[in-house]
Amino acid sequence: MAFNQVGDFWLAPGEAIRVHIARGKLVPDEEWGGEDFGAQWIMADGVGINPVRLMVSEHTKEKKALRRRPGPSGPVVYSVTVTNIGEELAHFTIQGGGNV
Repeated sequence: MAFNQVGDFWLAPGEAIRVHIARGKLVPDEEWGGEDFGAQWIMADGVGINPVRLMVSEHTKEKKALRRRPGPSGPVVYSVTVTNIGEELAHFTIQGGGNV
């Protein structure tokens, strides 16, 4: 299941940001997260006409325990670190999806 144009981010040269995505039905709990979609890739997608050089790293998938209803089906959050390795202010969104 693919996703495109999620969020609206800006990064100065050399800056990094950690981006978190929860997909599907969100869990109503003190913790937040969504459904488990298996392996997912998250990429940064430049917006506009300016040159954008972004590096993604530290892909993670975190399965959390529910505090109020412990059990095997806790919420899942996917995360990635995006770093602007270019020389210009970078404007970007997030896109990605599962392994095929």
